[in-house]
Amino acid sequence: MTTLRILHLYPAELGINGDVGNVLALRRRAEWRGIDVEVVNHDVGSVLPDSVDLVHIGSGPVAGQAAVRADLVLIAPRLAEWKAAGVPFLAIAGGWQLLGARVTSATGEMFEGAGLFASSAVLGERRIVAEVVVESAHGRVAGFENHSAVTTITGTPLGRLVSGTGNGDGTEGLIEGSSIATNLHGPFLPMNPAWSDGLLRSALRVDSLPDAPQLAAIDAAAAASRSAIAGRLGV
Repeated sequence: MTTLRILHLYPAELGINGDVGNVLALRRRAEWRGIDVEVVNHDVGSVLPDSVDLVHIGSGPVAGQAAVRADLVLIAPRLAEWKAAGVPFLAIAGGWQLLGARVTSATGEMFEGAGLFASSAVLGERRIVAEVVVESAHGRVAGFENHSAVTTITGTPLGRLVSGTGNGDGTEGLIEGSSIATNLHGPFLPMNPAWSDGLLRSALRVDSLPDAPQLAAIDAAAAASRSAIAGRLGV
């Protein structure tokens, strides 16, 4: 049986707002379907594995992003090769900013990003902390944003905002091939399992996934959580 290898970038520095739950959701949804899973954590200074099937990077404070920036420059060429070859990435908020073209701080200092996503972020003084609802290709997406960025993208957004700030222009996130970038925590994948399964299909290079008895209750709970957020927001 093929083992699904998930690379989790900088879990210690970039793991706020429950982002590790995205990796857990991918792992459990694969294992419930009988798929073996290996999660490889990449920390500052460690060596990347020879190959991976899926890459996750979470969010973190400015200090956490600064702590990993130099290491990310070193591994960016390999990450770019994987993404170009179709390995799906999930990049959350601050992690997305690092994988974009550039980040401009609230004081005007500019940092070059890894260049994996066609996006750039400008950070402001005002922090945006709110629940969010988005209309997407997989129906309504819900989650929680906690950032200060206005993000400019070239390409297809994850969806159109029903409520929230998102990228700052009425859209949220960015889709590039099989890869997803978003400002949403919550964490994103447990709240929106259709996107979990889309990433798994891309990572495994299959058109469909087998069912599993555990999924019905899990997906119903996720739907209830999305409905609760929409209800609180009145949308």
